Amino acid sequence: ITSAGFENIRTAIYDPSSLNAMESCNHTCWVDCVEGYVHGITPRQRRNRNLYKLLSTRHLDGSNARHLKAELGEEKFTIKLVPKVLHCIK
Repeated sequence: ITSAGFENIRTAIYDPSSLNAMESCNHTCWVDCVEGYVHGITPRQRRNRNLYKLLSTRHLDGSNARHLKAELGEEKFTIKLVPKVLHCIK
């Protein structure tokens, strides 16, 4: 596989560009050659793990609030969506 092909595979299984992109990733596929990819977990566990990784990375950057506002909107009811987003990870 070329480096471009490998990058396309990586993006198909983990795309941290947005919550929607992350949700659209293939969580059923297991790729042996991707570092940190865990074998033997369910697609839901893999999805939750990927969402946790995304939000944890954003937290370290101090950018969760900015990203959530951009992805969920800046309406007054947006803050009510955050617990639902976090519940997906449990």
